[in-house]
Amino acid sequence: MKNNLLPLGTRDEFGVRSEEKQRIIEVIQRHFRNLGFARISTPIIEKQVVFQPYQLVNSKMYRLLDQEGDTIVLRPDLTLPIARFLSSTSIPLPQKFCYVGDIFRLSRSLSGSYNQLTQAGIELVGYQSTKAELECLINIYDLSREILDEQVTIELGYADFAKIFLDIFTTDVNLRKQVAQALFDKKITEYERLISSFEDQRLYPLLKEWPRLFGEPEDIFQELNQYELPKSVTLRLKKIKEIVLLVKQILPKQQLVIDLSSRAPQQYYTGLTFRGFAKSGEDYIFSGGRYDNLLANFQAQNEPAVGMGIDIDLLTDLCVKKFNRIPKTLVFSSIKNWSKAQALVKKLPNATLSLSDTKADALKEAQKLQAKLIDIEEDEDEFEDSSN
Repeated sequence: MKNNLLPLGTRDEFGVRSEEKQRIIEVIQRHFRNLGFARISTPIIEKQVVFQPYQLVNSKMYRLLDQEGDTIVLRPDLTLPIARFLSSTSIPLPQKFCYVGDIFRLSRSLSGSYNQLTQAGIELVGYQSTKAELECLINIYDLSREILDEQVTIELGYADFAKIFLDIFTTDVNLRKQVAQALFDKKITEYERLISSFEDQRLYPLLKEWPRLFGEPEDIFQELNQYELPKSVTLRLKKIKEIVLLVKQILPKQQLVIDLSSRAPQQYYTGLTFRGFAKSGEDYIFSGGRYDNLLANFQAQNEPAVGMGIDIDLLTDLCVKKFNRIPKTLVFSSIKNWSKAQALVKKLPNATLSLSDTKADALKEAQKLQAKLIDIEEDEDEFEDSSN
């Protein structure tokens, strides 16, 4: 796909980032529409009670008061409002939904983060089968190749693995929370101090190794096979193994890693979780997982569900940086060869048509844009090579 992007120094001035963001949204919407997903949208303003049961990760909310004195918020998340919406309607389930919308989160001062973020995603509601997780992972694979023209690494985990594993060692809720927090924050010295009281327990060697349980699935499973683990742990590992085998069968080229030492993307997840990272990025673009208990907060009948979110702003930044590494090309021609020049512009990445009247002016234009100049009349050979 051709991307006409201006140099990084001028992209904000010419609104290039905005254009690229809109292009990405259109690609994602078309992708899900072609797969038969139903589009769903919810209000930007929600009652605070929708979000109260969960302490959302990286989420401080914008709070307001309505006319009745109730606290309302600018939504910091899209899955919870969709769950609330589905519980208040008679939409038949199971069903697949897709969405694009803005979320609002107060960021720390000078953190470099946006307070308003655009997120796209899917919610597969009413599906108990592992095929639901598989469909999310296949979409990550397909969209990353279509938009980024590269494959992302998918990281698998399990939402409550930390709690279940620490239950083996202690019933002290506060100690469990402290150990898990040190683990998630990668504070290894603090973590080792907290677990030192479990030194005499059978699985202590694995507990000590836990912060390093990250890597290729085969390596992780080989490490864990050395230990006799309780059923509560093996059941969760079985789910991870199942999805690993399915992905290798359907997407043999997809790179997978397992991380059993990280926090789930959000508290409402109950099963398998996943994140998608690009090699050129510092954070995850895709994230999601299974949340089988979420709708129970809004209705009597529960529904199994799996969701996946896409960070549109991060994806846009990656695309703009990637395609701006392609040198800009300026194509100059006489009116007689205008059609040839336009045809060449359509074929070349990051190219545009010069509107200068003379080649001398076109050279000056190219210098200002730091672009390579192609003259259709003089560079026939290059034009022919590009056309083939």
